[in-house]
Amino acid sequence: MRELWRAGSVLAALTGVTCLMVSIRHPWAYFTVQSNMAAALYFSWRLLGWRDSGSLKGAVTVALLLTGVTHVVSKGGENPLALLGGSPAQLGNLLLHYVTPVMALADWVTCDREHRAPWAAPLAWIAFPLAYGIFVLLRAPFLPEGMPRRYVYPYLNVDRIGWDGFALMGGALLVTCAVLGYFLLGLHRLAGAYRSAPGETRP
Repeated sequence: MRELWRAGSVLAALTGVTCLMVSIRHPWAYFTVQSNMAAALYFSWRLLGWRDSGSLKGAVTVALLLTGVTHVVSKGGENPLALLGGSPAQLGNLLLHYVTPVMALADWVTCDREHRAPWAAPLAWIAFPLAYGIFVLLRAPFLPEGMPRRYVYPYLNVDRIGWDGFALMGGALLVTCAVLGYFLLGLHRLAGAYRSAPGETRP
């Protein structure tokens, strides 16, 4: 069952990325695509038998949750079911912003309970979003001048919000990432304690 769930996660991520590739320009510039491709690679490796202590899985799961949370907040709580049966871009948004984060969270809670990441791990998990922020700053100046969204995400657009705004928003996203990381660690331990009867070892 676990292998089927992870295969479904890979399929959902790759299908969503493919939908965006045929719908928008420069899809690889989006954190959404990068985080979902990281998840597809990670779960593919797990399906091939690669083992993980929980640290890399936590980083991937946090990145997907950050993808989902920021999308929901920026869209004002849109109804994801309204994306069903729409354009390829809408299907891609449904899969990458809603389906894969939920599937990753479920995998985090139910699987690998014997592998506990240390409490300091969330401080390392912010490396991915931090690297993406640097990527945005380095990439944007080289986009064509006619591009309407040179910084991809409006809330990271230095031309519009200035360097102070960028630093503030970037800091808020990193703090959000750390909070999500500690939420995952706490949830993982609670799930492990709940599923382990007294005197039994955790599965």
